[in-house]
Amino acid sequence: MSQALVCALCGTACPPRFRPPPPEISPDLDLRPGEPTRSTLARWVDTCAGCGAVAPDLSQLPRESVEIVESEGYLDLYARPETATPFLRYAMICREGDRAGAYLQAAWCADDADDDEAARHYRREAAAHWGEPDGIESALRLIDVLRRAGMLATAEECAGVIAGDAMDERSEAVLRYQRARIAEGDTARHMMSSALRPPARMPHVAHGKQLGGPKKKGFWGKLLGS
Repeated sequence: MSQALVCALCGTACPPRFRPPPPEISPDLDLRPGEPTRSTLARWVDTCAGCGAVAPDLSQLPRESVEIVESEGYLDLYARPETATPFLRYAMICREGDRAGAYLQAAWCADDADDDEAARHYRREAAAHWGEPDGIESALRLIDVLRRAGMLATAEECAGVIAGDAMDERSEAVLRYQRARIAEGDTARHMMSSALRPPARMPHVAHGKQLGGPKKKGFWGKLLGS
């Protein structure tokens, strides 16, 4: 018999991590999955009934998160739209590497609520916490986040940084599609299938691998000229 899961902060019983159904249609360019996965967004994090902590898996929260969860800033946080609140609270307590994802998911909540201003704001926060992309996939996602945030000049700079990097044909197709949208001033949602017609498949991307020669500068290093 498996042991019951409890919140790592307060010991209140909690459910196991939600496992969404696999997507059946193309994802967005920022890799938000298609349906039926897309509609389960609100279930990707849980809120503890005891202490109010938020996480995809409450049983795995670091103990030091207690101070944040009990803070006035955490307790008084109510987002626009309301459905984004759990993701923003998770952004306060998760490790830095997960913070960009939490902000991006808050942006998806705003997308679903047709709140374009809030969605742009959360995407800017996601970009600010993105860090060094760990490969082409991460860089392509960042470009989409920047484009949809209305940061078109920065998005094009980022696209220029990776334009000369080794990548497969599908990744190149996504990059070309992104640059065309940026040139048109387009900040709307687009699906991966639009960039990869035909076929409508996920791109298999090179995760920062070199094909030989000297080691290149990191993504941000090239962008900033350092």
